Amino acid sequence: MGRRHQSLIPLSRDHHDGLVLSQQIKTDHGTMDGWPADPVGRARFVSRFYDEHLKTHFAAEEESLFPFVTEHVPQAAALVKELVHEHRKMEQYASQFAVIDSLSASAQLSKFGMLLEQHIRKEERELFPLVEKHAPKEILEKAGQMILNHYPPHKR
Repeated sequence: MGRRHQSLIPLSRDHHDGLVLSQQIKTDHGTMDGWPADPVGRARFVSRFYDEHLKTHFAAEEESLFPFVTEHVPQAAALVKELVHEHRKMEQYASQFAVIDSLSASAQLSKFGMLLEQHIRKEERELFPLVEKHAPKEILEKAGQMILNHYPPHKR
């Protein structure tokens, strides 16, 4: 596969960070600064990651990319609906992680990490190639400008 369309690059960068988090959860050792030693601390770390990164990412997709996709790439509409459902599921996990007890933290983190990884792979391997192949260039560029509006200048 060739290089990602410019409009999708901010989302792909976020995907990289999400995959690093999912790997951190899966292996329990990795490269994330501040990764706590205890399951409750890890859950709270993931909750903060959601608030600081995934909220913005999901908003960029749902408000700036997905509407164009469902309008201009109708064969991706069911996939978009599935992805939005997964966003809501991850949002639920993150809110639970803010107040979780130690008995369920590890199992819930594992489920979240698997969902996050599968979700990202689905977007990168299924949705983005469909969009790049079928969306008109001007629509991709318009979506890209709207996506950038969700990020501060230093994250663009």
